[in-house]
Amino acid sequence: MQTILLIEDEPQHAKLVKIRLEANGMQVISALTAKEGADAALLQEPDLILLDLLLPDMPPEEAIRALRAVPCAAKTPILAFTALDPLEIRRRRLDAEFSGVVTKPYEPGELLAKIKKILG
Repeated sequence: MQTILLIEDEPQHAKLVKIRLEANGMQVISALTAKEGADAALLQEPDLILLDLLLPDMPPEEAIRALRAVPCAAKTPILAFTALDPLEIRRRRLDAEFSGVVTKPYEPGELLAKIKKILG
């Protein structure tokens, strides 16, 4: 079973995403902040990190650095999951860190398709 680390600060949205992914046979670990996500990655090596870029505790650059500092998550694919404008993502040179981007609002099938593509 593949493990997804979901870092999303909106609890209701995180719950909905978790239900959808678990219904598709994935194990989901949830975190509400980047720090909680980095701590969770220490405990269980995720196969994919689903990262909201607009978190309350850190800007996206710091969140990515915090995740990459965790040895078992240093090379884990990150799928950005965000309402941040795609031009802003490129301007800040964040796109080089991601295996893909899902822009909110999104279709549930789009999210699942991108996750399956990344995980093979």
